[in-house]
Amino acid sequence: MVLKILIEQILIIAGVIALFLIVSYLNVKTKVPKDAKLPEKCQFCPSKTCVIKTTEIAKKQEELKEYLQNCEENDESETQ
Repeated sequence: MVLKILIEQILIIAGVIALFLIVSYLNVKTKVPKDAKLPEKCQFCPSKTCVIKTTEIAKKQEELKEYLQNCEENDESETQ
């Protein structure tokens, strides 16, 4: 009984590791489309796995500022 549970756990862990390795290998082999445009800041970046898009950071910051201002205005109107 204990041996069966141990074997199942080993197989699950081995499967997860194998899946990770396969996905990582496929990610490295996938080429960037020819018409993809990189922001200026990313053209000389040495990282091959960077997921931060600099053009979206400013947009997200503005959205968060607007959201916080709306929250503050709603809080002020509710307290009065």
